[in-house]
Amino acid sequence: MAKLDWYIRAGLKLRHLQVLVALDDLRHQGKVATAMNVTQPALSRTLTDLQAAMGHALFERTGRGLRPTPYGECLIRHARKVLQDLSEAGEELHALATGTSRKIRVGVLPASAGWLLPKALMLFKQASPKSSIMVREATMDVLLGELRLGHLDLIVGTLPSQLAATNLEEKALFEDATMLVARNGHPLARGECKPTWRQLVECPWVLPPHDSLLRQPLLTAFEMNGVEPPISFVETLSLNVTLAYLQGSDAIATLPASLVHKYAELGTLAPLRTEMPRLVRPVGLLWLRGHSPYTGDATFAECLEQAAQELFIGT
Repeated sequence: MAKLDWYIRAGLKLRHLQVLVALDDLRHQGKVATAMNVTQPALSRTLTDLQAAMGHALFERTGRGLRPTPYGECLIRHARKVLQDLSEAGEELHALATGTSRKIRVGVLPASAGWLLPKALMLFKQASPKSSIMVREATMDVLLGELRLGHLDLIVGTLPSQLAATNLEEKALFEDATMLVARNGHPLARGECKPTWRQLVECPWVLPPHDSLLRQPLLTAFEMNGVEPPISFVETLSLNVTLAYLQGSDAIATLPASLVHKYAELGTLAPLRTEMPRLVRPVGLLWLRGHSPYTGDATFAECLEQAAQELFIGT
């Protein structure tokens, strides 16, 4: 154990960490050697020496290439964190030298990416024009993984039903009901028509994927109203795909009320009058405990709050 501790503290080099991560990403020594501009024998020696020092095999060979062992997965996870920290250090040093700010890395759910985030970005760039922001759009489970790895500073979107871990903190920005929506001129959107759930499920649908926050509550709503889920559906969280599919078909979808109102004003979509239960939690911010986004001047979190207030005043 003492030998291993010494090696990790004094013998483990940055190059070793880069090799580990590259092998995990590419799963092939020849591809890694090419990518890192080294010979394959040199790469093999590096891996052999590293495994000997660790006292455990870090990778195993399979028919599809290399695969990390549990020991390899552990070391790779920490190697990614170290390399990420060094990358951030470089960004901060560059920011100090140039008088700019460190890049802010924001994860966003698709629904919030369409209207809330762009407004907040404009407010933030007006207040801090030299700051830079990276935006990552994905589902909540993917974004939470990125947040825990240190690849994101905060997540914007519908808050999960419960915090996935005690090391997370959140702040609600606003409540956003879920509404049913279809194209203008849809048979169920005409006049004062109030579609029944039986009529709804006879139409094609756009459903959120199984790993999204809305899917299970929506299935529960079908059950509570005495109908089976629709048999004709497309699964996507893409707002662009949803809008295009709705406009070219008689499909029905669920969207946040804030978005429905915007598209109804534009004449793009028509809300359906069927009452919906509250399916999801508020829209808000999520971050790692001890890494509050409410630090520094003109924080991006404050701009998100301002954007939410301005947008809802206009609805």
